[in-house]
Amino acid sequence: MKIGFCVLAMCWAWPAAADPLLDFSVFSPPDYAQRRLPEPTVSWLVHPQASERCQSAEPKDGFVRREEGCVYWQLSTSQCTIVTTGQTTHSLLGHLFIHCLQGK
Repeated sequence: MKIGFCVLAMCWAWPAAADPLLDFSVFSPPDYAQRRLPEPTVSWLVHPQASERCQSAEPKDGFVRREEGCVYWQLSTSQCTIVTTGQTTHSLLGHLFIHCLQGK
């Protein structure tokens, strides 16, 4: 019985550990002095082709694209737009937000 439980627990935990979108590790946000956009206004759009939306968005000073979503920003207005598909994770939103703060 113990062996069956261990195998079941490993199978249940394995997909979460292998999925980079499910990163629950603790981190510290970048220091205020290290942020290119220290206090941005953030918008969140849901779009079926998230990466393509960021690439074609204008105006923008930069963007980071991931398969599951993206973020683009404007330095002069201190605005960031996070774009994801209809299915996303808290981890991806946080990851894209950090890119927004750092402007890279």
